[in-house]
Amino acid sequence: MLGYQSNHLRTERDDKVIRIRPTITCEKALSEEENFQNTTIRPILKLQNAILLAQFHSYLEKFKPVFNAYNQKAQMDYIEEVMKKDPRIKNSLIASVVSLFTIDEYEYYRKNKNALNKRMVQMIIRRLEGQLESLL
Repeated sequence: MLGYQSNHLRTERDDKVIRIRPTITCEKALSEEENFQNTTIRPILKLQNAILLAQFHSYLEKFKPVFNAYNQKAQMDYIEEVMKKDPRIKNSLIASVVSLFTIDEYEYYRKNKNALNKRMVQMIIRRLEGQLESLL
């Protein structure tokens, strides 16, 4: 049994949250954190893609209206810088993922918050950089 699955009774909400997640095929993970990333975080990021883009786009409109004047490399650098230095947007994007955890997943996240937040931030950065055209 995985470390983030417990004997808690699944709630109706947990069942619904799991049902709406897209299925993603990933290679077998080497660690429990990688497994959590592949089975929980990746599907949620895929499901939440539109809202993550909308949140970051809104941030850009408010704080960096000239973002579209940058070249692609500068835009990617800016996304990375913002995600590392501005806790408002970083925490907002992380919350969009965490809000779709089951209770057991949340308990696992709570115990491994720092490491999982680093993984989520990197995954969100890559997702935003891969869809620059959607941010303009």
